[in-house]
Amino acid sequence: MRLLGSRNGYDRVPDQEAQEPAENESEMSGDFLPLDPPDYDDTFDTELANEPNNDMEEMNYEDELTVQESVGKIRRFRDSFSNNVVIPVREKIMDPLAQIISMTSERIDYYLNKIGNPLILRRFFYIVLMSIIAYVVMVSGLLPNELNSGSRGMFSDYQVLMDYAQKSVDLSKLESDLEYISSMPHMSGTKGDTAVRSYVLESFTNNGIKLLRECTYAGYSNYPGTVSLKAVHDGQEIVIDVNEDNFNPLSKDGELSEVALIFANQGSLQDLERLRQNGLLNGDYILLEHYGAVVSEQVLAAEKYGAKGILFITDKQDEMGDEIQDRSVGKPQVWPGDALTPGWPGNGLQNIDPNSATSLPNIPTIPLSWNQASKLLDLFSKSGVQFTDSTFSGQPGEVLINMKISNVARERHPVDNLLGKIEGSEQSDKAIIISASRTSIFKGASYPSFGTAMLLSIVQLFQELKYKFDWKPLRNIYFVSYGGSEFNLAGAVELLEENPGPLKDEIYSVIDLSQLMIPVDERTLDIQSHPLLQEFFENEENKFGYNLNVRNVQEYGDWIPLMANGVPVSVISSPTFFERKPPLFTPADNFARMKDVLHDENQRQAVSDLLLFLFQSVLKVADNPSIPFSVIKYVHSVDDALHDLDKNYPGRFDYQELVKALLLWTDISEKWAAWSKVWNNIVMTRDEGIEPSLLSVHRWTWNKKLTNIGKRQCKNEGLPNRPFYKNILFGPAYWTQAVKGDAWTFPSVKDAIVDEDWNRAQNELNSVAQILQQSAALFLEETNDV
Repeated sequence: MRLLGSRNGYDRVPDQEAQEPAENESEMSGDFLPLDPPDYDDTFDTELANEPNNDMEEMNYEDELTVQESVGKIRRFRDSFSNNVVIPVREKIMDPLAQIISMTSERIDYYLNKIGNPLILRRFFYIVLMSIIAYVVMVSGLLPNELNSGSRGMFSDYQVLMDYAQKSVDLSKLESDLEYISSMPHMSGTKGDTAVRSYVLESFTNNGIKLLRECTYAGYSNYPGTVSLKAVHDGQEIVIDVNEDNFNPLSKDGELSEVALIFANQGSLQDLERLRQNGLLNGDYILLEHYGAVVSEQVLAAEKYGAKGILFITDKQDEMGDEIQDRSVGKPQVWPGDALTPGWPGNGLQNIDPNSATSLPNIPTIPLSWNQASKLLDLFSKSGVQFTDSTFSGQPGEVLINMKISNVARERHPVDNLLGKIEGSEQSDKAIIISASRTSIFKGASYPSFGTAMLLSIVQLFQELKYKFDWKPLRNIYFVSYGGSEFNLAGAVELLEENPGPLKDEIYSVIDLSQLMIPVDERTLDIQSHPLLQEFFENEENKFGYNLNVRNVQEYGDWIPLMANGVPVSVISSPTFFERKPPLFTPADNFARMKDVLHDENQRQAVSDLLLFLFQSVLKVADNPSIPFSVIKYVHSVDDALHDLDKNYPGRFDYQELVKALLLWTDISEKWAAWSKVWNNIVMTRDEGIEPSLLSVHRWTWNKKLTNIGKRQCKNEGLPNRPFYKNILFGPAYWTQAVKGDAWTFPSVKDAIVDEDWNRAQNELNSVAQILQQSAALFLEETNDV
C-alpha cells in the first residue's frame, strides 16, 4: 500500500518491546536478574572417594540366570507375533495389493502412452483428484478447526461475524477511552493533543494493528493570546470581561477603536442586505450576530458588506448563559487546508504570506457568551431593522466598540494524523477509510472525542474477528485519526496533498464518525452519503433499532478533500449535532456530564447498538464481494437534482445533453443490476459461496469500474475560481445560503447562478453533461484487465 510507504522518516511498524520501555528497563535492572547458581556440596563426593569399597559389585550367578530367562520370553513373543500377524498380512494383503498396483500402473502407462507423455498426464490427473478432494472438504465444512465457521464458502458469513461481534462489545473500554481522551483540552499542536495522539497510537498497537503511520505536517496555527472589549454608550464605558476563552481559531489579529456596533441577527446575506437598504451599514461598523450553521459564510458576508469585525453570540445553555463557543472562522469554501500552502504539502519550502492567504479571515472576530452579549444588546434602542425574533438592529453610533485581539500565531506548527491499516485478502489495491477528527480546543467529550472512542472500539472488534476466525476483509481498511480540523481541516487536506495519486487510486469510500454523539432522546442517525451508497444504508435489514435519515452530503468536515476529488463519502452523524448548541465547542463539554448517561442501562444498550451498526456498515462496505454501489440510485439522484434545478430556475437551461448522458448511465445501471443478480444466483445461492475463477475476474473488473465512477467525473483544473474543488456533481456552492434548493449539487452551476451569469451557468451545465458522457463511455469500454 502506497499510503504507508516511507517518507521523511515518519513511517514505522512499532516494535512490541519498544512500546513498554519502563517495564523492560525494570526487568533488566539488578533487582530482577536471576540468582547465582547454588554452590555444589562436594562433601558427599569426597566421602565416596575415600570409601574403600566404592567399586561396583560383581553380578552373581543367580542374577545372570534371571536375565537370561527374561530375554528368552521376549524372543518367543517376537517370533510368535511375526509368524501369526506380520507374515500373514504381508503374504495375503500387502504383496497382492502391491502386485495389483504395479499391474494397474503398467496398464495405465500403456494407455497414457497412446495419448501423450505418461509423466505429464499422471501429474494432471493428480491435480484434478486433489482439487476434487479439496472442494469436497471445503463444501462439507469438515476442516478440523473453527476457522471456517466465519465464512460461507470463499466469503464471509456476516451473520456469524456479527453474532461474535455482539458478544465482544466492550463498553467499559469505550468508556475508559472516552474518559481519557476528554480529560484535557487537546487543540492541534498542543501538549494535550500529543498525549491524546499517543493514547490513540497505543490503542492501535495494543489491538494488533501492525501497519501504522504517523504523519506530521507543518501548518498555520494560532492560539489564544490577549483580548479586550469595551463598549461606549451615552458617554459611559462598559467593560466586557473577556479572556482567552473568547477565541475563534484562525481569527485575525487587530485593534478597532470607537467603531459603531450594529446587531445583524444571523449575519446572513439577506440580513445584511436589509440593513444596507435601510442605510445602517454606512461608515465603519462591527457586526454583533448569532452563530449560524456555516460560520465561514458569515465571515465572507461580513467582509462583502464592508464590516470591520464580528462579535459572535453563543446561544444560552439551559439558564446559565456563561459558556462561550469557540468555533473556527477559516474559509473551506475558498480553499481548505493549511492557509500558507494552498495546493501543495505544508512540509514544502514555499509558503505564502498570511496576509495573502485567501482562506483566512480579513477581519478580527471575538465569540461572546450569552451573558456577555446581553450587556451589549441591552444598549440598543428599539429602532432600525426589526428581525423575526422581535430584536432590533439599533442605530449607527448608539453603541461604539473598542476591541483588541493579539493571538499567538505559529506559521509552521505540527499538525498530526494517525493511520492504521488492516490489509485486504483479495483486491489489496482498493481500500476504504474510517475516520474521526481528534483535536478539540476544549475537552470535547461529545465532539469529537466520542467519535474517536467509537473508532477505537471498531478497531478492536475487527482485530478480534481476525484472531478468532483468521479473518481478513477482501479490501484494505484504513483507520484515520485526523488532527488540525479546527485549522480549516488542515490534517485531512495535507494528507491528500502529500499523497494525491495513491489516495485517489486506492480509496473508494470514506465513512466519517466525527459528528456522532451519545444517543439520548431517540435512536435516530443522520447519514449524509454519496448517492452510490445511499441505497446500501436505506436497504440494510438490521438497523439495530435506529431510524436512518439518508441524504446527500451537505456539511464541511475532514471528508471534504476526498469528496472534492470524486471519492464517495458517508458522514454518520447524530441529529443533535446539527443544532450546534452548547455545550458543543465550550468548556462545559466534558466527561462528567456524560458519565451518568453512560451508566444508564438503556443508554448503554443504545451505545452498544450504535457501535454494532457502525461496525456492520464498515464490514460490508469493505468486505462485500461486490462493492455495494447502486448505480440506479445514483442516476435517480442526479435526475432529481435536474428537476430541482428546473423547478427553482424554470426556463433557464437546456437539459438535452444531460438527459443523453443520464440515459447512458441508466443502461450501465441495468447491466450492473443484471450481472449482480446472475453472480448472486450462481455463487451464493447455487454453489454456497464457491466462486469460479472466471467469475472472480469479472467481479474484480466490475469493482474497479465502480470505484472509478466518481473519480472520472471531476475536472482536473477544478471549478471556476475554486481549483481545489474538482467534483462537478457534488460539493458546496461558494454561497450555500444564496442558492435555491440543494446548494451541494452542480456547484459550478450554482456559483454562476448566484453571480447571475446565465451564459456561464449553461456552459457549466454542458460541461457536466460532457463529463458524464465521457465517463459512461470509459465505463462501457473498460476491459477485463485487473
